[in-house]
Formats: sequence, C-alpha cells, structure tokens
Amino acid sequence: MHAPYILAVLAFVFAVAAALRWRRNAKHFDPATRTWLLIAAIFTAIAAWLQWHTS
Repeated sequence: MHAPYILAVLAFVFAVAAALRWRRNAKHFDPATRTWLLIAAIFTAIAAWLQWHTS
C-alpha cells in the first residue's frame, strides 16, 4: 500500500508551496500561506497515522 508515501510526498509539496509563497510575499504570512501550511500539516498527520496503523 503506497498511500502513506504518496500523502507524505504531497505534504512536502504543500509545505514547499507555502515556503515559496511566504518568500514571494516579502516574508509575511497571509491567509493563503497559512492555508498551504494547514493542508501540509493535515497531509502529514494522515500519512503518519496510516504509516503507524498499516505497518
């Protein structure tokens, strides 16, 4: 089952997207940056939970 790994990669992609947006906005957090970070945190939590419960 590859779902935990796919979700972990997606979490990384969302975190990179947040970092790029934060850098582009002169290092100020805006609602979109916080949203990307929240999505990355959710994907990380789900990937960790799946990894822990399906191993």
